[in-house]
Amino acid sequence: MKNLLFSCLISYVLNLISFPSNAQQGEWTWMKGSNTAAALGVLGTQGVEATANTPGATYEGAEWTDLDGNFWLFGGTTAQNDVLWKYNPATNNWTWMKGTGIYNDAGSFGTLGVPAMSNHPPARGYGAATWVGADGDLWLYGGAPDVFYKCDLWKYNIATNMWTWMSGSSATNVPAIYGTQGIPSPTNTPGSRCESSATWVDSLGNLWIFGGYKQTGAQLNDLWKYDIITNEWTWMSGSNVANAPGSYGVKGVTDPSNVPGARDAYCSWKDNSGNFWLFGGLSYNTFNDMWMYNPATNNWTWMSGTNVLSDPGHYGSLCSPSVDNIPAGRWENRARWKDACGKFWMYGGLWSLTLKYNDLWNFDPVTLEWTLANGDSLPNANPDFGTIGVSAPTNHPGARAGVVSWRNNNGDLFLFGGFVISSNSYNDLWRFVPDTTCTACNQNNFVHSNLSSSDTILCEKFCIDYFDLSTGNPVSWQWNFPGGDPSSSTDPNPVNICYDVPGVYDVTLITTSANGTDTLTLNDYITVNATPPFPVITQVGYTLTSTSATAYQWQLNSIDIPGATNQSYTILQSGYYTVVVSDSNGCVNSASIKVTISGIDEVSDANISIYPNPSSGSFVIELSGGFIADEVSIYVLNTLGQKVFSFEESRSIGINADDFSEGVHSNKKEVDLSDFASGIYFIGIKSQKILVLKKILITH
Repeated sequence: MKNLLFSCLISYVLNLISFPSNAQQGEWTWMKGSNTAAALGVLGTQGVEATANTPGATYEGAEWTDLDGNFWLFGGTTAQNDVLWKYNPATNNWTWMKGTGIYNDAGSFGTLGVPAMSNHPPARGYGAATWVGADGDLWLYGGAPDVFYKCDLWKYNIATNMWTWMSGSSATNVPAIYGTQGIPSPTNTPGSRCESSATWVDSLGNLWIFGGYKQTGAQLNDLWKYDIITNEWTWMSGSNVANAPGSYGVKGVTDPSNVPGARDAYCSWKDNSGNFWLFGGLSYNTFNDMWMYNPATNNWTWMSGTNVLSDPGHYGSLCSPSVDNIPAGRWENRARWKDACGKFWMYGGLWSLTLKYNDLWNFDPVTLEWTLANGDSLPNANPDFGTIGVSAPTNHPGARAGVVSWRNNNGDLFLFGGFVISSNSYNDLWRFVPDTTCTACNQNNFVHSNLSSSDTILCEKFCIDYFDLSTGNPVSWQWNFPGGDPSSSTDPNPVNICYDVPGVYDVTLITTSANGTDTLTLNDYITVNATPPFPVITQVGYTLTSTSATAYQWQLNSIDIPGATNQSYTILQSGYYTVVVSDSNGCVNSASIKVTISGIDEVSDANISIYPNPSSGSFVIELSGGFIADEVSIYVLNTLGQKVFSFEESRSIGINADDFSEGVHSNKKEVDLSDFASGIYFIGIKSQKILVLKKILITH
């Protein structure tokens, strides 16, 4: 208990150090990194979190927020390396997770579709596309080192710390293969591209990407979908040629002919109804148009902003929402978030190569109102760092572009690095606590459903448990388990949900608090694999053979036989034999057979004694109960079933004699295995009438 209290105290103190209690709403805090440009990184020890660890100055890295609320960062244009970082917002520390840290490292692709510890993507920056899958895997596509544009798709599994090259080519500057719009194909590919930060994950777990930059002066407006189950791309919308113009239609009115114009380096969000949104970007000049795409209808709608290039915007007053407000046209405004109320946030970006913004905006996708939440309309503001770890009303990151961003479980907004006014990149990490009076959103007042389970891949007839990870103080829960038994529950953490029929199943959690209801559906969340067919055992002599399977384990009287893991097994004694077979999914089935060895009598364990047991290797075998034989074979098996010792004893009468030393009729035999290694061994005793296997433990 003292150790537990001490650990809690240390944790509390560290949290006070990392996150001072004076952090105020509506204020920025410089959390980590340097306040000077071009700062070098500190890798530390791979896999080990440490206070001194930090990425180097980074521009346009790739970022993710995992299902546990940790932040992830890969590569970046300035550092141009292959390092994967994890940031723990609870401890304010970085961890170097994968990669070499070598500038322009060529990566290690391995085998397509096969995870391996040695795999890692090549170094890259310039706006690689990222997604977090429904199962928590981190996905990465494209990007570029200099003018060598990528088209490789990667998946990173957090639990195994392994990368998998999933799709695309290891070559650079590969052209797209569009195929037929709306039709998936294994030969389709978006091709090499960078600055493609408009990405989304739909309700089925498919990955979506819009537009980007494929070569100098060639922007795109094509929309693609990647099916993680079939490993196929589908060209869904937009043009298959570069620099295609947009078709705005009427603001707020959906039309199949509507489509955003070609662009790159924009920001994007997904609303609570599953629609995709994007804002701004660059195509010769900057945009400030807001678009919504409905994946169910495959239609775009121009929702807000202007169709005028390089529009100066309309800022209004600080914390005053209005449909007339609109940020100025911009690009490289990748710093974006969605808050607990479903509202969108955006920070900074470029008006031109020499003009950058430091404005923080909030957008309500329901009312279509923009709110200037922090900063101002003046370009090229220098950062004001203040004191590290201490928030202040004067603190701010300054004008910058090419920033990466995250949101923690408390609703705080984080941004990292990017270019500032001097056109040098930084490695500073900032946190902003939204002002609930300014943007009318208090995270603690809203419930948000989240869940996990004890397993997501199982065999039929097996059961799993579910766990509620929702925030916002839910007071009631409605679970739906299609294919499960029971098929629903109102428990916070349902247990023993069993699946009897193979298939792929969704799970839905509806949570309710005093302030509302939230629904989460994870499509294809549970995979139930079929049980393999019952094996058939055939017997030829004393050899038993199972029908084919991936793996085997033979048992005698329901106890595993050491080393008996082949398709066939030659029996040593009469009894009930079972073969347990497994398939490639780890699902099992079994069959049993009773075998009696002809001419050999059954014998009770009481008729054979081995003592002492455990022993140091010297022990006595004693036979009793009328054991009669002309010859006795004694052998020793290790736990792999290998014979490591044997001998025979000639005899002519029963074991009732008084002595059993070498050459004399008796019922005892001394055995010396003292030079054997410590462990479990099996003593086989075989005569004309009896075959018995006994276990002994040798210890030294």
